[in-house]
Amino acid sequence: MAPRFPIDESPDPEVKKVIEESLLKMHRGAPQFNYTENDGESLLGCYPPLCYSPIITRQFFALAKACYDPAAVNPRLRELAILGLASVMNVPYIVYCHRGVAGQAGISSQQYDEGLAGQVPKGLSKGEEMAYQLGRTLTTLTSRLDDDTWREATSTLGKAEVVGITHIVAAYRWVALLAQLNGDDERWT
Repeated sequence: MAPRFPIDESPDPEVKKVIEESLLKMHRGAPQFNYTENDGESLLGCYPPLCYSPIITRQFFALAKACYDPAAVNPRLRELAILGLASVMNVPYIVYCHRGVAGQAGISSQQYDEGLAGQVPKGLSKGEEMAYQLGRTLTTLTSRLDDDTWREATSTLGKAEVVGITHIVAAYRWVALLAQLNGDDERWT
């Protein structure tokens, strides 16, 4: 199948450099995953559609870099929240990308598989369990967050960490939609 978003048809092919530079900064070096095809030019997953909205993409990566800052949300909690999201949504590219990133944050392959199956991974602290659960809950939230979840989340993590996790889930919901729009496929499973 022909790519839905070929880079040579992008209104601003230079935005690819913004994506590459941002990924290098966010991951403090080369990411643990491929974001280009073997040709080194064609982008993968959520990235091709971003080349078609260059103004938004520049601001998107400013937000993404802020979300990835350890001062915004603990990296391990971030990855557990993303794992929670991935357990609810069918976005194989996110799973492919974040399995390695989660490993860098100390999440074992077994824990990752448990979380992906919708089970709270074994061996987590109460706060880590809550981050995972929030990832699942916030991904499908369509109305007000219930009071019991709010109280448990804020008493376990604190309001700032809950807001940080909410930013992560919202950002990755956006990333998931872009990957799905691009026709994310099963080759990542």
